Amino acid sequence: MVTGMATDMGMEMRARKRIKIVQPASLIGLCCFCSLALAQGVSTGSDSGSAFSATNAAAATQPPSSGLGNSASQGRAWVITPRIGLTETYSDNVNVNASNNNKQGDFTTEISPGIRVEARTARLKAYLDYTLRGLFYARESGYNQTQNSLNTFGTFEAVEKWLFLDFSALIAQQAISAFGPQSPSNSTINNNVTETATYRLSPYIRGQAGGLVDYLLRYNLSTTRSDASAVSDTNISEWIGQLRGSTPFQNLKWTIDGSQQSVDYTRGRDTDSERIRGMLTYSLSPQFRVSGSAGQESNNYASVDQKTNDTYGYGFDWNPTERTQISAFKERRFFGDGHNVSFSHRFPRSSIRFSDTRDVSVLPNQFTTVGFGTVYDLFYPLLANVEPYASMPPGAKESAIANAIYSTFGVPANTQVTSSFLTSRATVQRRQQLGLTLTGIRNTITLMVSQGEDQSALASTSSNDDFSQSNIVRQRGFSLNYSHRLSEISNLNALASRQESTNSGTISGTGNLKATTTIYQINLSTKLGTKTTGALSARRSEFDSANNPYTENAIIGSVFFVY
Repeated sequence: MVTGMATDMGMEMRARKRIKIVQPASLIGLCCFCSLALAQGVSTGSDSGSAFSATNAAAATQPPSSGLGNSASQGRAWVITPRIGLTETYSDNVNVNASNNNKQGDFTTEISPGIRVEARTARLKAYLDYTLRGLFYARESGYNQTQNSLNTFGTFEAVEKWLFLDFSALIAQQAISAFGPQSPSNSTINNNVTETATYRLSPYIRGQAGGLVDYLLRYNLSTTRSDASAVSDTNISEWIGQLRGSTPFQNLKWTIDGSQQSVDYTRGRDTDSERIRGMLTYSLSPQFRVSGSAGQESNNYASVDQKTNDTYGYGFDWNPTERTQISAFKERRFFGDGHNVSFSHRFPRSSIRFSDTRDVSVLPNQFTTVGFGTVYDLFYPLLANVEPYASMPPGAKESAIANAIYSTFGVPANTQVTSSFLTSRATVQRRQQLGLTLTGIRNTITLMVSQGEDQSALASTSSNDDFSQSNIVRQRGFSLNYSHRLSEISNLNALASRQESTNSGTISGTGNLKATTTIYQINLSTKLGTKTTGALSARRSEFDSANNPYTENAIIGSVFFVY
């Protein structure tokens, strides 16, 4: 069974490298609760246009946000903001790998120094956020460990308006198996978790030829490394090219895309893919346009040998108002029908968004499409169109919102709301997500509903992951958050979330698997000083599976100080 496999692998990992086994990416409770307080600062009234102005900063019970999210630093080319956090946790089940009959209570002290660096010069636009977490256990010093959390991205303009270099890096904790124990917090001992790092470099050129055709040529090089010996490392090399232009018909545009990708897995079969596609887009009106595509793709996903297939698709984009966007595109691919459907609308005090996608995914792209997404994914649609973010240029807006999330709560913006799992192969992914946010003067309610299906795209593989037990892994769940502003400096938050993982198409000799994670948490946060925020939380976690169920109750106290 996968659960047993993950546990055995994790025990080997902990003996080999004890310092990196806990999962900050699964800060489900604290992350969602705290992040909801962020929305309390959003106001659509005429007297306050900024979610993080000086007035609303106090209302959101946050230390002053530095960097691009702070008007005081808008004109600075470099912004460096150190910080430190202290968290004390008591859990009645600190090691979730133990059975309920062997619960082990313990106090955990977490010290988390961090730094945020932002650059906005003539040539360099960059953002870096790093935290080093030290975890110390009162009764079991053998559990003591450190964790890394890194999120950085940027663009360097090497030759003005022509040659650029994009770069990014992500270090986070990831669940190994969808059916193994899921961690309720970063202080929980869990053998089903490993620290994973992804680094990416992407030089590219772009320009215009003859004043008629726009061109782009990009090379992507990425590598993903994991601390778990049984999890595959991944290297990706990819070329992407694009030509775009107009026609004698004013409303008719054309695009030609081409790509070539090679993926190398240390534990799994290497894959290669190539694709070329032409697309025509016709604007029926400024708000509505239709598009059609035709092309060809070749890969060795579904067979050991390279296979070639024709592709074709059609879709539309419609923006009936500035607050409403609707788009849909369906395409015939080698795995069947792929699609990308999205809808979003902002009301005066609420927003709704829905997305439905089906496509092929490989690491590290899978990190960005798991579970309910990240804390950043939850709040970017809500904050992107309110000041000061609405008037910011691209790049500045994204980093400013990410900064505000961490400055307020000490939670990295790339923290996963719910966890997924690691795999050493390409998969066909179907993702459906619905998000609804209702914002009042003092209250905010956020509902996230999600379901996903992952199916192995490979004909055969020796990889030892969840797909070695079944062909399809499904995950579904919801997260309901309520936030109430008690005063100008204090907030009360409540959370209920549930995630269920199942499989189907089991391989001979294995049975059906099911794992369910349920979290309840309540959080009180308040501003303790000009640069200091404190929080007190209570959490109840329940994990139900055939092999390793557990329950956990915890009390958490935190203090964050931003210099």
